[in-house]
Amino acid sequence: MPKLIGSLQFIGSLDNMSAYKMRGSDKIILRKKGGPSKKQIKQDPHFDLTRRNNKEFGGRSKLAAQIKNALFPLRSLTDYNITGPLNALLKHIQKLDTENEYGKRNVLISKNPRLLEGFTLNRKNLLESIISTPFLWSLQKDQVIIDVPGLLPGINFIVPGDYSWYQFTAVAGLVPDLYYHEHGYRPKDDRVHFRDLAYSDWLPVNTPSPAGKLIVTGLPEQKPENCSLMIAVGIAFGTIQRGEIEQVKYVGAGKVIGMV
Repeated sequence: MPKLIGSLQFIGSLDNMSAYKMRGSDKIILRKKGGPSKKQIKQDPHFDLTRRNNKEFGGRSKLAAQIKNALFPLRSLTDYNITGPLNALLKHIQKLDTENEYGKRNVLISKNPRLLEGFTLNRKNLLESIISTPFLWSLQKDQVIIDVPGLLPGINFIVPGDYSWYQFTAVAGLVPDLYYHEHGYRPKDDRVHFRDLAYSDWLPVNTPSPAGKLIVTGLPEQKPENCSLMIAVGIAFGTIQRGEIEQVKYVGAGKVIGMV
C-alpha cells in the first residue's frame, strides 16, 4: 500500500488517485482508481472467483459490523481500526464451514466461539499491560458477573500516561451466526438482539483499590440458538476538566474476555 511522504499533503481525489487517512497511522494512504466495471464483475465468467470472494467478504463484513455493535460502548477506547483484523479472524471461522461451496460458506461463530476470546481493541497499550491480573467472569441466570481484580498501583496496575482517574466498563452482547442467502448473508432470526453494560465509578489511579464486581443484567433466560454471547471489558482514563472528570478518548484498553 503506497504512502505519501514529504511536504505534499492532500486528502481526496486527484486525477486517477485517491488519498485518505486511517486511524492508527499518521501517513496518507494513496490508492489508484480503476479496475474492471461492475457489469464485468457481475457477469463475466472470468470474474467467477471474484464474485465468490465478494459474497463471502460481504458476509464477514456484515458480521464484523454486528460485533462492532456489540462492542460499541467501548468504541472510545479503540486506538486503531478494528474492522480489518475482525474480518481476518472471521475469514478463518468461515473456512471451517466444509459443508457449503466456496462463495456460499456460512460464518458460524457459535461452532467455535472461543476463537474470538482475547480480541483486543488496542495496539498501543494492551489491557494486560495495564492490569496484569486477569479478569474472571461467570453467568448466573440473566446476569454476567465480571470479577474485577484488586489493584496496586505500580504492581499490577500500570497507568499509561499522566492521568488521574480511571473507570471500568463491562459489555455483554449477542452475536448471531450468519447464513448465506441468495440476496446476502443473514441470521436465522432477525429479532434476536441484546447488548447491555455496566460501569464502575471513577477511581483515583494512585490509590489501591479492592477487588470488585461489574454485573451486566438483562440476558435472555436461555441463549438463542445460532448465537454467541460476547463479554468484553475496558478501562478508560480521565482528567479533571472544568471541575468534572472527562474521559480521554482513545486512551486505555479493552478486549473480549469471554465467548460462550
